[in-house]
Formats: sequence, C-alpha cells, structure tokens
Amino acid sequence: MPKILIVWDVKSRGSPATKFYRALFGYNYETLSGTNHSNGALDKMPDDVWELVNQSVLLIEEEYARMVEKIFKEFNEHLTWCRFMVEEE
Repeated sequence: MPKILIVWDVKSRGSPATKFYRALFGYNYETLSGTNHSNGALDKMPDDVWELVNQSVLLIEEEYARMVEKIFKEFNEHLTWCRFMVEEE
C-alpha cells in the first residue's frame, strides 16, 4: 500500500500549537477518578497504518493520510507542512 510522508513545522507557539498537537495525538487529563485520554486523529486509526518518525515527521498509509491532512489544513495558518508520496522499489 502506498505511503505518505508528512513533514511539518509549527510556526505558532502557545495555544495554537497545543490545539494542533491535541487534535493530532490526543491528550491525557486528570480527573478525580484518575487519568483519562481524549482521542486525537491518530488514536482513531489502527496502530499499524502510521509511524511517527520524529516529532515533526509522520509516515502514514495513503488511505488514512486524508484524515490527518484535514487537521493540517485546519491549522494551516499556524503550520508549514509538506506531503510526499513514498515510492517503494
């Protein structure tokens, strides 16, 4: 299956960056009954279809890339990002 490499840099700091990373990765929060997790886009996908290469590089199968790209487009004014098609030899 073809894969997409998405590389990004967050131009904004503070709240916009936090909102972007929460939308992508989800986040943990404390409640009186313990720690809960709010799902991000990647939490809603099978673990074997994406790989976080480092903090700003994501390798993901093409069919799932569209879901992630919606988040990048939503935060476009706070990000610089590029999408690359990965070809296998």
